[in-house]
Amino acid sequence: MPKPNQSRDIMDRKIEHLKIPLEYDVQHLKNYFNDIKLIHYPIPDIDFEEIDLTANFFNKKISAPICISAITGGHPVSKEINEILAKAAEQENIIMSVGSQRAGIEDPALLDSFQVTRKVAPNIPIIGNIGLGQVSSQDFELETFGDCIDMIQADIMAIHLNTLHELVQDKGDISSKLFRINFQKIRENYEIPIIAKEVGTGFNQHLAEILDKLGFDGFDVGGTGGTSFAAIESKRNNFNNQRYSRDPAEVFREWGIPTPISVIYVRNVSQKLIIATGGLRTGIDIARSIALGADIGGFAYSFLKSAWKDRKNKSITNTVKEIRTLKHELRSCLWLMNVNSLNNLKGKRDKYVILGDLYRWLHQ
Repeated sequence: MPKPNQSRDIMDRKIEHLKIPLEYDVQHLKNYFNDIKLIHYPIPDIDFEEIDLTANFFNKKISAPICISAITGGHPVSKEINEILAKAAEQENIIMSVGSQRAGIEDPALLDSFQVTRKVAPNIPIIGNIGLGQVSSQDFELETFGDCIDMIQADIMAIHLNTLHELVQDKGDISSKLFRINFQKIRENYEIPIIAKEVGTGFNQHLAEILDKLGFDGFDVGGTGGTSFAAIESKRNNFNNQRYSRDPAEVFREWGIPTPISVIYVRNVSQKLIIATGGLRTGIDIARSIALGADIGGFAYSFLKSAWKDRKNKSITNTVKEIRTLKHELRSCLWLMNVNSLNNLKGKRDKYVILGDLYRWLHQ
């Protein structure tokens, strides 16, 4: 049972995490995708409509390599947003993720904000979500992981690694010593694919190699370039951080590894699935990510904005339009590069040039 006021605290935090990115500029200042230039081919010898955007995602075929990344859950408004996103994802046959399911585990009254996704999207791949802090807890129970799967009939589970967010969040979980031990228990008892998911600070190569060997089935790199959760926390009433002369959430706003670098780092040590998230804005960014070695492009902020509009209009029109826009941009990009399928773009070093700060990252 939830503790007194716990449900209200959870719901307050969840609605703030939705509203703050819409009301304030909490995006990272630098987006390194702008330093990647794709190579144009002036006379494509393929027909535009012949270009194949389909992809396989853990044995489910999707119409395009697009994932609605984890956004929300745990609030009545979150239920509305998740329902809109899931309906649109089902209609367009792409991947859907839910936000941290901790809220649903701790308070059954909040379960429906997650359960609605599978209710309205019976066929698409849905990614469940549990945090590093929960898995690392001394009180972690193996059944909790199974409860997350059952809650949304998840096809895949993500364990999100949000150490910076927890560090600058009031009463955040800042111990992960038991993670490997508890993860091994999960791995031994559950066959569902599990991906390691960063949330805005990216992966270094050393940790990616460790997690690959530990038994993860893929990565959601979640690098810098998109929403900064430290910036979000700087806009919340964090009484713990008021002890200091400077707000740690603001100081560490730009901390992390850029998304393109994270894709390269992970691909250097693993051949498992990679979702590129963190700063992707258009279908061109999906193409850039795939050329670097990723398999899927993930988007949160753009879908939060579209779903917020749809919520006011009681429709899914804006979200479906955003998905179709991404598909058209990606297909256009491939056509302008004379590439007829995703497989003929993935990891192709001759399809792009790296410039500026991104080049310096790679060649320091």
